[in-house]
Amino acid sequence: MRWLAISVAIVAVLSSSVSAQPRGELHLFVPCGMIVPFQRLKTEFERQTGIKLRITYDNGVMLVRRIREKGERPDILVAPGELEIQQLLRDGFIDPKSVVTFGTFKLILVVPARNRAGIQSLNDLLKPSVRRIVIADPKLNSVGYYAQQALMNLGLWEKLKGKIVTHWHAQEAVNYVCMGRVDAGIYYATCPFDSAPEKVMSPNYKIVAEFPEGSYPPVKVQAGMLKTSKNKAAAQRFLKFLVEPKTQKLLAELGIPNFKAKAGSIRTNLKGK
Repeated sequence: MRWLAISVAIVAVLSSSVSAQPRGELHLFVPCGMIVPFQRLKTEFERQTGIKLRITYDNGVMLVRRIREKGERPDILVAPGELEIQQLLRDGFIDPKSVVTFGTFKLILVVPARNRAGIQSLNDLLKPSVRRIVIADPKLNSVGYYAQQALMNLGLWEKLKGKIVTHWHAQEAVNYVCMGRVDAGIYYATCPFDSAPEKVMSPNYKIVAEFPEGSYPPVKVQAGMLKTSKNKAAAQRFLKFLVEPKTQKLLAELGIPNFKAKAGSIRTNLKGK
């Protein structure tokens, strides 16, 4: 009887341990420029934890709007920079204690393959032959915000703002260059060129310059849990998974370099939607 009682106790402990593990399904909102790495992360996370991931891919601005204006409630929002996360933190949608920084990007200058304006450097943007430079709308997109900050810090913004055109959809801003509709564009180095190449309308582009380190705030690729998450334990487990060494190595291989803490971040009083 004594051995039977011990066996029952062991089974009870093991059962409670198993039941304590996060289970069920998580719904993620992920920018469409990160399809390749997150499809791999989905496979790895599900294999390791048994938790199912349902991922909605869309433009970052649209993901924010779907939460703010359409009432959609994923468990986690992934963002290509701080701007989108800060908008939802300010509006009270995201738990501030949950936010993790799991990657970064560098800014690059891209031109159409033909490069009729003859751009070879950042200073070449000042040439009269350069008429249109596209960036994502800096009020709505992290990549556009960082682009504007870089130009301002390099003393180029005031000189170039008459040439700047913006688009609310970051991916469309990329396609403006690929289609030759502008002379140059400013984007992230690997997103979407490496992390979602199928989203790039044409391979007809060239990278001609990288913005110097320190000319813009460190880009923080982030994720945060919504306060309304129906599976908080699983959401916290996924956020922890994002910064684990094996995941970080995989992300770096798939176009989202690891973030190294540096001074500086977005400090903004965002207004409006």
